[in-house]
Amino acid sequence: TNLTELSLKENQLTGEIPSEIENLTNLSYLRLDNNQLTGEIPPEIGNLTNLNYLNLGWNQLYGEIPESIGNLTNLTYFNTLYNQLSGEIPESIGNLSNLTYLNFGFNFFSGTIPESIGNLIELQELYFSSNQLIGPLPYSIGNLDNLVMFSVFNNQIHGNIPETIGNLIQLESLNAGYNQLEGEIPESIGNLVNLERLWLNYNHLIGEVPSTICNLNMLN
Repeated sequence: TNLTELSLKENQLTGEIPSEIENLTNLSYLRLDNNQLTGEIPPEIGNLTNLNYLNLGWNQLYGEIPESIGNLTNLTYFNTLYNQLSGEIPESIGNLSNLTYLNFGFNFFSGTIPESIGNLIELQELYFSSNQLIGPLPYSIGNLDNLVMFSVFNNQIHGNIPETIGNLIQLESLNAGYNQLEGEIPESIGNLVNLERLWLNYNHLIGEVPSTICNLNMLN
């Protein structure tokens, strides 16, 4: 098939995403968002290696993200916001090194954020809001120095905020509220001079507020 763009967004479509979608091998743009789709994301979606835009948000998809998602190395935009997806985020997500936007918010993902997230060095927006993620923030988060928006709001993230957070010098919004973060706020937070919004509320942080926080004169 020669189809390169398919948008079925904002309808009342039901049922599952058919596995035969793998036949649309020239597809670069796929929008199925804002429907009532159910079932799992078919692993065959990993055969659509020309995809650069994939929006599955605002449906009722469940199950795990297939490991084959890591084959979509041309993806720049991937959104699964507001579904019922669960299980761990696959390590293969780290193969999607052209991503600029990744949103896994408002699902039921568990386990830890994979260390391979640090491979996604083109990312500008990264959202894990309102899931059931545990474990510490990966040290590799500091590789994402193009990141502008980052949210892990409302999970069960624990451990210390990694010092490498200070590498994210483009960051304008950081929301890690409603987690179980421990220890002190790292001095390196003061490197985030473009930060306009910082939420660390409802955690278990201790110690003194680092004086470097006064460098953040863009905060509003």
